Amino acid sequence: MNRTDVLIAIAEVARSGGAAAPEDAISQLAMIIDDLELSSSGSEQVMEMLLRIAACLWNLQQERMRL
Repeated sequence: MNRTDVLIAIAEVARSGGAAAPEDAISQLAMIIDDLELSSSGSEQVMEMLLRIAACLWNLQQERMRL
């Protein structure tokens, strides 16, 4: 899948009501990060990107809890 296809797929999942709750998404990202093979080329960069995504979700969840 190219980036455009991925963005379209994300929008379709969100539109259809299939989006995970932030806390579930954070848990799923943690499982993916835990399964990364850090000896693979580029895996540290992927881990950093996933951590940033999880941090974004964390912030959204915290804001949602304040409302």
